[in-house]
Amino acid sequence: MSKRYLVGPAGSGKTTRLVAGLADLIEQNVRPDRILALVPQQAQARVYRAALAQVKGRFRARGEPAVTTIYSLVLQHVSLFFPLIAERAGFANPHREPVMLNIEAAQYFLDRIVEPRITDFDDLKLFRPRLLGQILDCMNKAAECGFPLDEIATRLSAAWTGDPQRLVSYRRVQDVALAFRSFCLRNSLLDFSLQMETFARCLLQAPSYRDYVEARYRHLLADNLEENPPVMHDFVRMVLATCDTALLAEDTPGGYRIFLGADVDSARTLRSACDEVVTFEHSYTTAPPVAAFGAALRRQIDPTVEPAGGSAADPRGALGDAPGSARYWTGMVDWVVAHIQELVAQGVHPRDIAVLAPYVEDVLRFELQERLRPDGVRVRAVRPSRPLYDHPIVRMLVTLTRLAHPQWDEAVATADLARALAVAIAGLDVSRAQLIADAALRASSRRLAALEDQALWQRVGMRFYEPYAVLQRWLEDGGQRSEVGDQKSEERGGEQEAGRKGRHPEVNLAEAAPLDLYWQTLFTDVLSQEGFGLNEDRDGAQVCDKLIRSARGFREVFERAPLESNGLPAPDIAREYIKTLNEDILAAQYAPEREPDIADDDAVLVAPAHTYLISNFRSRCQFWLDINSQGWYERVYQPLTHPYVLSRRWSVGRMWTDEDEHRARRDMLGKLLSGLTYRCADKVFVASSQLSISGDEESGPLARAIQRVIAVRG
Repeated sequence: MSKRYLVGPAGSGKTTRLVAGLADLIEQNVRPDRILALVPQQAQARVYRAALAQVKGRFRARGEPAVTTIYSLVLQHVSLFFPLIAERAGFANPHREPVMLNIEAAQYFLDRIVEPRITDFDDLKLFRPRLLGQILDCMNKAAECGFPLDEIATRLSAAWTGDPQRLVSYRRVQDVALAFRSFCLRNSLLDFSLQMETFARCLLQAPSYRDYVEARYRHLLADNLEENPPVMHDFVRMVLATCDTALLAEDTPGGYRIFLGADVDSARTLRSACDEVVTFEHSYTTAPPVAAFGAALRRQIDPTVEPAGGSAADPRGALGDAPGSARYWTGMVDWVVAHIQELVAQGVHPRDIAVLAPYVEDVLRFELQERLRPDGVRVRAVRPSRPLYDHPIVRMLVTLTRLAHPQWDEAVATADLARALAVAIAGLDVSRAQLIADAALRASSRRLAALEDQALWQRVGMRFYEPYAVLQRWLEDGGQRSEVGDQKSEERGGEQEAGRKGRHPEVNLAEAAPLDLYWQTLFTDVLSQEGFGLNEDRDGAQVCDKLIRSARGFREVFERAPLESNGLPAPDIAREYIKTLNEDILAAQYAPEREPDIADDDAVLVAPAHTYLISNFRSRCQFWLDINSQGWYERVYQPLTHPYVLSRRWSVGRMWTDEDEHRARRDMLGKLLSGLTYRCADKVFVASSQLSISGDEESGPLARAIQRVIAVRG
């Protein structure tokens, strides 16, 4: 029996060894339900489950191994042991079953607490969604690292040397966090931070839980330890003390998720609890010149870094072409598009190409999408922090929903309806949609009116009449029936309609169904059908699915949580959700369990560089854009949270200096570049523009480092 700690770069075989270890345990007739495999995100669990599926074809054993993330495990175990720990955790009614808050509901309730105090944060000039997100981030980091909420202000104050008013803001953030925590404890609500704190402070200390873990988990596998928070390392340390075998893996370099609470130093303390540390040096998925390029860049950024294995190769061989340079941002995009077209013509699949930048704006996605469309090349963008309401499909669904609920008495702007119709109806441009919207809202400002004016449709195009009529009738009837697929509405006989109504009483979905079911039916009955914009639109279907799941989770919290009467309204759930959505409070992805889920389709990936890394994407060819930008080097401005001082290893009272900031930026940029190259199999293309998209001239450390590496002769 052994406990091994595997260390090495991405692609060096660590995960392969863990997966093989899992299969070996099953083949040795180890009870599967005594095996625990921990992964940093659900997407990586698929590799383990695929291996299990192959093994189970030959062996029939009892139970299933637990392949999960620490976040799912915490949720499961806190729910299981809640009756034993509820009183100690401080819940006002320990006998009441808790309600787990998803991120939508957590932000909604926090917003209700912040709203009467919103003017207290005027000096920060933060949009409300960012304010809420940073307060929750402070609470999450406190729970994951094991310090109390009333230390938040002290820790943040140590990192600030400017206007003393900011120190007041830190105290107000702490007060809001404590008020939200009190609200959750009174109402038996478990948001992410309270789940983690209850697990770390109560469950890990309970003798009965330790006995449970000792009996349940005899064999442990844990991947990418460096991308997890200290509370996971505490749990792993507890399992290591009693398990029979263990295989732990750490990527080097790592810690890309430091903004989500990851702690590399905490992970490395587990090495001493293992029998052996095994080092993997060679990457099997990265060409030697690419690995050498990453190592050379990291040394240029941080000269204190020791030379990495494989760096003897000529790093210049990693570049697919000489660095692209243009005066204007659009010229840089032209260069990128031309090289993508050339790669595709050479046989490279679009899914093997990634376009990376420090930030990804809609305009970049749009430009790439429009310019590559004639070549049949699709583009898929991943932007975890993008508000859901920013997406045209989401806005379309919200606009149509308002028109289907005239009792809400919410007027729809003509421009909003025009954009909604342009998205909903295939081939309809905004100019023609504007003509339809003008006519519809003149007829009715609260409903989508029927339009029979032949002159209008001759001007717009008769082919758009039928899909508009189908959509209008569906909304008018409240989703009672779908006429999609009928050749013409007049072909339905009156007797047939009356007979159908007599046999099956209709339900008005707009009045009776939850919002998520209403949207799901609207998509199925209408928007996904021929003649509509989402027909055969895989990306659009995923956006709808994301919105529907978000609305469902939001609704389920209200249905299950008997909230106290404390000034919070008893909301119309659908209207409250749409209001919250409209305020940009809900983002597409923003929780550790909600990693971008990219289907295995043939599309060029466009993503921020950090998102690419933490999502464990890999590509054959990478394009690095805006290499002049300071965004590769600077941290995102977050005035109310701080990933370093809100960590376990930071000493309370120690000041965060400019030297600390420079060291942290340099270290993260070096890791970022090394991590990107270890996830690139063949070539890296780098491009810049003298003037950024905003017209500013920049000169960042990445561009200088690349120039120095290229200038060095092999």
